[in-house]
Amino acid sequence: MKFLFVDDDKHMLGALSRAFSSNPNVAFAECHSVEDALKAISEQKPDVILLDHHLTEDGDEGFEIADRVSGVKIVSTTTDSFVKDEYLKRGIERINKSSLKELRDIIAKLSATN
Repeated sequence: MKFLFVDDDKHMLGALSRAFSSNPNVAFAECHSVEDALKAISEQKPDVILLDHHLTEDGDEGFEIADRVSGVKIVSTTTDSFVKDEYLKRGIERINKSSLKELRDIIAKLSATN
């Protein structure tokens, strides 16, 4: 199972990359627009997208990406609690990208189901 982190914060992606460096099934894409994200998703062909909500300042790109991608499980990694309910309406769970334990747990759980 292949996982793709989509985020605009290169420092966060760097930290996540170091944390998951031993897992070859975890990839990272620094994206600053919906188009960047869709291109990365198309190129990487992940089974699971760990998606940040804001790829630009105050943007809502996460919703647009989630609405345009099908056949891939999406997990929101946004820290913006104001959008949690909207993701839940779309059947998308939200986890804290700052919690490596939570991220490792969900990747392990999803990997075990396939």
